[in-house]
Amino acid sequence: MPRASRLTLRLDALVRNVLDHAAAGQPVDRDALRLCKRLRRTADHIFTFLDHPAIPFENNFAERMIRPAVILRKNSQSNRSDRGATTQAVLMSVYRTLKLRGHDPLHTLETALRTCVQTGQLPPLPDTIAADG
Repeated sequence: MPRASRLTLRLDALVRNVLDHAAAGQPVDRDALRLCKRLRRTADHIFTFLDHPAIPFENNFAERMIRPAVILRKNSQSNRSDRGATTQAVLMSVYRTLKLRGHDPLHTLETALRTCVQTGQLPPLPDTIAADG
């Protein structure tokens, strides 16, 4: 039996044990119960990285991607309104997407805004630039 399958079975047994205790009225730590419910919902995906080596086992990439937005928000003493927070979130998302796709975000945004002024419509986000060209 593959490792991922064995781990999934063991995890399922642990989760079932905690949930059974809770269902029987035995005291169970609130956080442990919440974790078990979440594990049950996401069990099909927890060990995906074991079967697919291209999938990372951690989310550090995602953490690094949002870090600049968090630093910007901290350095500017947070957003002053919900609208400001939404605006920053959208702009940072577009900025990071363009950067990941190999574009110069400022130049691309400038071009998009010029197009919007001329045509009345924003162009779609450009595709990823090939690594070799």
